[in-house]
Amino acid sequence: MKVDFAERVKNLPPYLFAEIERLIKEKKAQDVDLISLSIGDPDLSPPKLVIDALKEEVANLNNHNYSFSQGEPDFRQAISEWYKKRFHVDLSQD
Repeated sequence: MKVDFAERVKNLPPYLFAEIERLIKEKKAQDVDLISLSIGDPDLSPPKLVIDALKEEVANLNNHNYSFSQGEPDFRQAISEWYKKRFHVDLSQD
């Protein structure tokens, strides 16, 4: 099955990391010795404390709801405070 993308999608730039990978392959094909610092793939597991906390929160049925359409009030308040601290701008959480 052929998928036709909308013109606006066709004009999007390539995914940044796919482009970086393409450039890396190109340079390696030219025998350029390089060290890629683009993307890190963790080789260590997260701490058990983090895994346990995630398991606990996933099992908590209170977390299985849709959020408010305008975002969580606490999160909006935190954003408002960050803008005040960072840019000296007063924003209402509403």
